[in-house]
Amino acid sequence: MTNFEAYVAQYARDLSKFCIKLCGNIDDADDLFQDTWTRALAHFDAYNPALSFKTWLFTICVNLYRNTGKRKYNTTRREFSSTEEKERFLNTVAAEAEDIDERLDLYRALDTLPKKYRLVLTLYYLRAFTGREIAGMLGIPEGTVSSRLHHAKKLLKRRLQDESYDR
Repeated sequence: MTNFEAYVAQYARDLSKFCIKLCGNIDDADDLFQDTWTRALAHFDAYNPALSFKTWLFTICVNLYRNTGKRKYNTTRREFSSTEEKERFLNTVAAEAEDIDERLDLYRALDTLPKKYRLVLTLYYLRAFTGREIAGMLGIPEGTVSSRLHHAKKLLKRRLQDESYDR
C-alpha cells in the first residue's frame, strides 16, 4: 500500500463527514469528497510529510468549497429524499443530542449561517482543529478565527432559540 492509499484509508471517513456538514446534502458532499481526493492526489508530490496530512487535506477541501462552493456545491439544497438518506446523514454526524429532532434542528440552524461562520464552527467543534490550524487553512489571522467562532456561536444560539418558538 502506498502512502497515499494509507492516508485515504485513515482519513476518508473524517473527510466524508466534513463534506456532508459543509454541503448539507449527500450528493454535493460526494462531489466535494471526490474533488478533494483528486486534488490531493494530483498535488501529493508537493505534500510535506513533516506537516499534518489531515490539516493539508482539509485545507484542500476548504479551499475547494470556498472557491467553487457558490457555483458547484450547495446547489441542491433539499429535504431528504428518503428515510434511508436521512439515516445515512444522521449516522455521519456526532450523536451529542439524544433526540434525532434536536440534532436535525442543530444542523438546519448551522446550515443557515453564512459560510464563513459555518466553516469555522464545523472545523473547530465538529472536526476538532485548533484555532491556529483553522487560521492556516483559511488564510486568516487566528484572532479572526476566534472572532468568527464567537459570532457564529451567538448567531447559532439565536437561530436555535427562534426555531424553538416556531414549534
